[in-house]
Amino acid sequence: MAFNAFHLLRYFRINDPYRLLGLLLIFLLMCLPQFINMGGLTYPELKGFLIGEKISDGNALYTGIIDSTAPLAGWFNALMSMLFGRSLVVRYILAFVIIFLQASFFGMILVEKKAFAENTYIPSLLFAILFFFSFDNFLLTPELVGFGFVLLGLNKLIKEIEFREQRDQTILKLGLFISLSTLFVFSYIVYLVGAIVILVLFTRTPPRKFFLMIVGFLLPHLIIVSIYYLTGGVGDVWKYYYLPNLEFSSVHYISLKGILWLGGIPILFLFVSLVMLNREARLTKYQSQLVQAMFVWMVFSFLQVLYAKDLRPQSFITLVPGFSFFMAHYFLLIRRRNLAEISLWMLLLSIVSISYLARYNKLESVDYNALRVPKTKSEITDKRILVLDNDLEIYKDNQSATPFINWDLSKDIFESADYYENVVEVYRGIKEDQPDLIRDKDNLLKPFLARIPELKKMYVRKDIYYVKTPDVASSKK
Repeated sequence: MAFNAFHLLRYFRINDPYRLLGLLLIFLLMCLPQFINMGGLTYPELKGFLIGEKISDGNALYTGIIDSTAPLAGWFNALMSMLFGRSLVVRYILAFVIIFLQASFFGMILVEKKAFAENTYIPSLLFAILFFFSFDNFLLTPELVGFGFVLLGLNKLIKEIEFREQRDQTILKLGLFISLSTLFVFSYIVYLVGAIVILVLFTRTPPRKFFLMIVGFLLPHLIIVSIYYLTGGVGDVWKYYYLPNLEFSSVHYISLKGILWLGGIPILFLFVSLVMLNREARLTKYQSQLVQAMFVWMVFSFLQVLYAKDLRPQSFITLVPGFSFFMAHYFLLIRRRNLAEISLWMLLLSIVSISYLARYNKLESVDYNALRVPKTKSEITDKRILVLDNDLEIYKDNQSATPFINWDLSKDIFESADYYENVVEVYRGIKEDQPDLIRDKDNLLKPFLARIPELKKMYVRKDIYYVKTPDVASSKK
């Protein structure tokens, strides 16, 4: 069948992998304005730049960088920094490719597992459309890469539910993939609990297999801990990675009202899909089990969002598989084909329209100001800087110095100068990676300089900054 713009649903309803080329074309057309006029730098991206640059300079996470970023996320950021620097264009292109591959993979999973009454690539189309609900979903972040491992884990979970394939290696890989995803984003650990609940409810998995899954999950973490054990950094891994990520706290980059505006249309379609699926669907026992399992998986996706360390639209990408699955059922259940096509086009156009209106600040209810780094040029450029507060904007045109990147983890050190170990840590951090400028609004550095004469000779206070004394600056040159 030739590609017909209006008959979008009919085109993807046919079981033909080459239909994914049509998906690529549609997705590219939807994203073209994104590439022509990018949404600007965001704070999560900027932090990724800083972490990647520090690691590529030879500093180790946790022992040489005080931050709660997951290990594979840090190393991924370092690789991107070494290959592409701070280029946003290349990262947008790579993110586009990754999302397309994830959409294709998700559709192939459901075709292979015969999740619907007919084999179709409609879930892949819906996956791509739903990803478009906010511009920051196209950022190349650890969340996006780690989400790929979540999909791999979901594939293994569906295989385990399917009675035709229950092998030990399947359950082992399930634990392994979920574990790898947590080494990108720790909050994905929620899916380990979700997988256990689903296996208990919908399979006859023996205790031995649950043990295998736990072993598969623990293995990557044990490897990470072992690597740091050899370098004497196990305590730092626990203090700066595991403990902060186990806490129930998060940073909100967008309001709940903004999220509801961006996700209102998908939520409406999901509700209609669940109602129609409950009333109209004629499913086999296996398909019925899969529907229930996907609903439980979607519930745990909501829990993962609540547990995430920062709340922004991209945090909700884990809901996309569940939404796509149930909405695909809805479109397949509509008996009048023209009505189904109109519904699909309403979904596509409304999501794309709201996304672009919000991005260009045409919707007052959606405020991206807390997410975007201001485009104004900083008066201070090309300096190595230490910032003793949570505002990272100054790093946009500068580089980070010292290990103290995450202020939430570092402020306990700078607010407790009476402890000898804190004085030593501040001295080593500044001495080994000397900043040209220290922004210290609350003058937290003053008691440390009183205890460290060497540093007191190196810096002089001007307004809210500590700058290098002329003698130290000239000697470094």
